[in-house]
Amino acid sequence: MNIKPGVLIAIVIILAVAVVGIILIGSNKPKTSPATEIKPLEQSQIADITEEIKGISGKIVAVGKDTIVVEALIMMKDPSKPPIKHNIKVTADANTKITKTTFPSPEKIMGSTKPVEPKEETLTINQLKVGDTVDIRTSENVYENIKAGTPFVAKEIDAVVYE
Repeated sequence: MNIKPGVLIAIVIILAVAVVGIILIGSNKPKTSPATEIKPLEQSQIADITEEIKGISGKIVAVGKDTIVVEALIMMKDPSKPPIKHNIKVTADANTKITKTTFPSPEKIMGSTKPVEPKEETLTINQLKVGDTVDIRTSENVYENIKAGTPFVAKEIDAVVYE
């Protein structure tokens, strides 16, 4: 079987374009790493968490346009049990107060008798970074949101920094 060089080149080019197309289509799907995935709580965890939740604390694992994903510590009904780590999506709207509170590091204040005065500054959500430790407060109970893995709107987001 003799294939002309022009036909062979055309077949190779068509195959190359098809492979590149498949790769590009596959890469356009939104990617969620396990570290930022938002899921409902497992049934076995729901019975143990406190049912009145108006605030969470944790580390930011993702920052979006008007949202952050926080690896939060969910407190238990029984305070002697360790909290559950769970990713929670939090939204900021025009009424959300976002601040950064900076404390001096413990090394800087060791042996000092001066009062510690934290520095507070106003931020936008875009100024928050992955790895920041945050305290988030809401005006309503967000137990159902956390249980279902749905986002909620924060009233206040405070990034806490030690320097």
